[in-house]
Amino acid sequence: MSGQREIQEYNYSVFVGSDDFIDFRTIVPVGTSAPDFRATVLETNETVRLSEYWKNKDVLIEFGSLT
Repeated sequence: MSGQREIQEYNYSVFVGSDDFIDFRTIVPVGTSAPDFRATVLETNETVRLSEYWKNKDVLIEFGSLT
């Protein structure tokens, strides 16, 4: 099967994070309230605050992948 890539397992059997990873994980531990912060809406370039949203509806915040 020429031209095909070998499939590699996505998850590590054991992940050893660097100091930066540990610092990131402990700033806002899972289950704590998110701090109120400003963000920019990419489509409109409007600045909004988290507190403008969470009182009216559910909010999902995704910070991206660390892998």
